[in-house]
Amino acid sequence: MRRIAIGMMSMAALSMLLIGSCSGKAPLGVTLDETPVISGGLGWGVVSLSYVRLMLEPSSSADDSGTARRGEIGKISARSRVFSGRDSGVWYRVEIGDSVGWLREESILVYRSEAEARKAAEAGA
Repeated sequence: MRRIAIGMMSMAALSMLLIGSCSGKAPLGVTLDETPVISGGLGWGVVSLSYVRLMLEPSSSADDSGTARRGEIGKISARSRVFSGRDSGVWYRVEIGDSVGWLREESILVYRSEAEARKAAEAGA
């Protein structure tokens, strides 16, 4: 008898949940810009390619704002995702020395702290 009562209460609770979640409202939608900055304050990066150009915008056709070499360390201030074209992928905005610009994710290794980035750079990352 107790099992039947528990079963009936469970069925009643489930029915109320299902009926309550069936409102006629349309789902909320979110519209994002084509290249949104998806996070900030990401940590530190170490340049992983021999030579890279820092770009003024997250695009390989943008003007450059400086250069960097393998092993140089920079503070990452933002990350952006490009969704189409040859520039598609993740780009990082970094401050390396006096230069600030965007690098593709293939050209930088990301670390949480400056100490981790320095240790990786010293190890030849």
